[in-house]
Amino acid sequence: MKKYFIINFLLMAILFVSCYKSEKYENSSSFSFKDFKITVTLNATIIEFDEPIMQPLLFVKSDSLLIVQNIRTSKMLYVYNVNTRKKVGEFISWGSGPEDLLRIKNIQLVDSNLYIADNQKRSMYIYDISDFRKSTNNPIPIQKTVIDDFFSNLAYTGNGYVATTMNPNDKRLVFYDLMGEREFSSGEYPYFGKDFSEIEKIEGFLSTIAVSHKHKRIYLFGMNTDLIEIYDFQGKLIKRVHGPDQVFPQTHEINLQNGAYKVSTGKSKFTFYSPTIIDDEIYVSYSGKLQKIGEEFPLIQKIFIFDMDCNPIRNYELSKPIVSFTVDPETKQIFATSNVPEYHLVVFE
Repeated sequence: MKKYFIINFLLMAILFVSCYKSEKYENSSSFSFKDFKITVTLNATIIEFDEPIMQPLLFVKSDSLLIVQNIRTSKMLYVYNVNTRKKVGEFISWGSGPEDLLRIKNIQLVDSNLYIADNQKRSMYIYDISDFRKSTNNPIPIQKTVIDDFFSNLAYTGNGYVATTMNPNDKRLVFYDLMGEREFSSGEYPYFGKDFSEIEKIEGFLSTIAVSHKHKRIYLFGMNTDLIEIYDFQGKLIKRVHGPDQVFPQTHEINLQNGAYKVSTGKSKFTFYSPTIIDDEIYVSYSGKLQKIGEEFPLIQKIFIFDMDCNPIRNYELSKPIVSFTVDPETKQIFATSNVPEYHLVVFE
């Protein structure tokens, strides 16, 4: 009996190791925390304005202006002057009107233009950044481009737009011209030995996008897996990098009554968020933690810096957990929002 038990135990161990090793992304390299040659602890200093920043999520900095996306407020954008510590104004109403916004998924600052992607209105809005300096309540977009597809993320590439969509028939990326007309779809979803349903695949590989116009590259940072993908502007895969924890998506489709379904991501770890490209370096926040019940956002206390080939350079350990961040392109200071204990702005130095 003892011999039988040992044999079965060994067989199970071999099977476990075999299954574990099969979980590896095809055509990918990996990295770990030790590959960051420099690790620095950054201390937070609170920045107090004359009026509170409410509940911010995404934001960008342009010269002295901090343009903040608020959630659960009647106005979508609050603008502050970081030099005077005063609020400049509140802009763009939440709603379904022609100049309103419903759900901001991406904010992209390119030269003097602000690109705002709204996935509920399936549109990209372009604003002149100077309009937010004039304390007007209703800046008029320079251009509004409607995208026919439901997208999870959308970014400007210089000669058009690139998106990750919610259409199971699309490939990894979909490209559009400046008028929003679909041009082509390219790239394959990552595979690591586990088959997903179409909706599990889309949800499992939700990613945030960063675009380098200089190098003509598109960077996808996984939110449920610590996988980074690099594509060129023709949609060709250049590189996949997996790390530092080698996390895989844990999505599960649940069939409901009347043919409905939902996707559970409860066992997925929250990984990358807020990628920003500054002077041939990519800054991105990293959690690696499970989101706790009742927790509004998972704990984020790391910011990684990569080169343009996504080789690790520096690891910033943050003294205070953050929700989102941006980088001043001139000073390289990191501005971030924290919700501990309440929402406020900090700068890390």
